[in-house]
Amino acid sequence: MIIPASRAQAAGRPAVAFPGGVIIPDWGVVATPQAQNALRAIVEAFIGPKWDGLDETESGIHGIVLSSYASSGRAPATADVAAAAGLTMDEADGVLRRLAMRDLLVLDSGGRISGAYPFTDGQTEHHVEADGFAVGAMCAIDALGIGAMLERDVAVRSACRHCRRPVAIRTLGHGRELDQVEPSGIVVWSGRRYAAGCAASSLCTVQAFFCDDAHLEAWRTNSPPAGQEGVRLSPAEALEVGVAIFAPMRMEWPSWIPTT
Repeated sequence: MIIPASRAQAAGRPAVAFPGGVIIPDWGVVATPQAQNALRAIVEAFIGPKWDGLDETESGIHGIVLSSYASSGRAPATADVAAAAGLTMDEADGVLRRLAMRDLLVLDSGGRISGAYPFTDGQTEHHVEADGFAVGAMCAIDALGIGAMLERDVAVRSACRHCRRPVAIRTLGHGRELDQVEPSGIVVWSGRRYAAGCAASSLCTVQAFFCDDAHLEAWRTNSPPAGQEGVRLSPAEALEVGVAIFAPMRMEWPSWIPTT
């Protein structure tokens, strides 16, 4: 079920409990009304309806997939997931398909993993780097949440959705604080479009960086109606939303993956 957040979080804010005690999102890290509104929209449209009710096997496989991305920057093969989970190939394939139906990961036409929020192997404008590690991110919010999930400071590289000017953000505090933001006027649009049971092809397409407010407004003026509804966030607010969603997922990782 969708449950209210813990007492340390604000009452009445929706969250989902995963097996093992993981609660997503962590409302305690979002401070401003704008960040709270953006996070609530994501939870109510996507996370709550789709991620609710995981069983232990599904959660374990999800953690294996995320930890593989975190160690290599790429999705694991089904055979590697099966071996790590102690399942047959058919069993692992079945769980991966159930996770895809829940929109916790994305499979390609051959049934291979091509993405697991926040990570993707597909074409993307958002890239995250850290000490030789590089991975693609599904959207702007996902890119900003990866550092906290990895507990590492990262460099996020993307582009203004309107003019394609490069944007770059570096973090501090193991991915939880901003360091450098270039250009200085960067803003983030957190859109509200969720369709066809897949955030990667809907919600993620309207979570984007802009080099300033003028370019955000120019893009909104010329975008389809689906791009009009959402919340304008500062980089710090967008980082809070990403941390709230993705930092707790580290608790799903197998015990043999380092947690510090």
